[in-house]
Amino acid sequence: MKLRLLFVVLAIVLSTVVAASADTLRVGVVLSIGGLGDESFNDAAYQGIMQLRKEGNSVVEVVEPGSISGIEPALRYFCERKMDMVCAVGIFANDAVRRVAAEFPESRIVLIDSVVTMPNVLSILFDEEQGSFYAGAFAALASKSNVVGFLGGMDSPVIASFERGFKNGVGFVNPKASVVSHYIGATPEAFDMPEKAFSLGMDMANQGADIIYHASGRSGLGLIQASRRGNFMVVGVDSDQSRTAPGKVPASMVKRIDNALVKAAEIMRKDAFAGGIWTMSLQDHGIELALSRFNRDLLNSSQLAKLKEIEEFLMYKGLK
Repeated sequence: MKLRLLFVVLAIVLSTVVAASADTLRVGVVLSIGGLGDESFNDAAYQGIMQLRKEGNSVVEVVEPGSISGIEPALRYFCERKMDMVCAVGIFANDAVRRVAAEFPESRIVLIDSVVTMPNVLSILFDEEQGSFYAGAFAALASKSNVVGFLGGMDSPVIASFERGFKNGVGFVNPKASVVSHYIGATPEAFDMPEKAFSLGMDMANQGADIIYHASGRSGLGLIQASRRGNFMVVGVDSDQSRTAPGKVPASMVKRIDNALVKAAEIMRKDAFAGGIWTMSLQDHGIELALSRFNRDLLNSSQLAKLKEIEEFLMYKGLK
């Protein structure tokens, strides 16, 4: 009972209080572990939440689970209240979504950045390998040492696809460049270990890496902090992280989680919901490479033209 009350309080505290009318879309969102302020995955989701609230015809309530075990009761809480759309964010919601979707077959559930194949679940993915290829191409163009780095959070197939795309992008632009890779750990906690990311970042810098791309959630804040001390820069992930350390994050591979959330809400309003899988990419504004205004002189005109060619290649031909 105490746990249930905790979620109620969190949802009320984190929500904008709006009087619901008959045509108001009622949305409940359960964020991933790490919570708001990660300047990455959850903050990107919150941009979509704020956009829905700003539109004025949605009431959005949000829960920040303190751990993986907190995701399921939060989802159940929203389903019990018969919200029009229940949304879970991130791979750690998989098991919880599967159980809750079976328990509440009438609920319309959206799972962002992971997959559950059930009739009442819409899974929205992002082509992170495509986006990471783009990030790798940028890193290869920007590197002066011909050594770049990749820092992953949890050693898993999903994060491995980031590494694979990044390495392919680096090799496409500069076959002579080398990539130094590290993973923070083998458990979900690896996405919330900034101190270890700091240490690994300094280690990669000592091996010559002058640009390091990360896919490590909140841990990436430690890597960015290390870039202030070390002689390297960081390619951010999920959201535009350039403001975290102006001048040290020249680009970010952004997953437009906000666009995914807004697009899902539009489907709900049209009463066109159907379970299945969407994959969003550069072509449909699901992914972008955000270049920092603080590093406009990092690439020369010919390098920028090359980067534009790569973007067009990815958009119109894709990865084979």
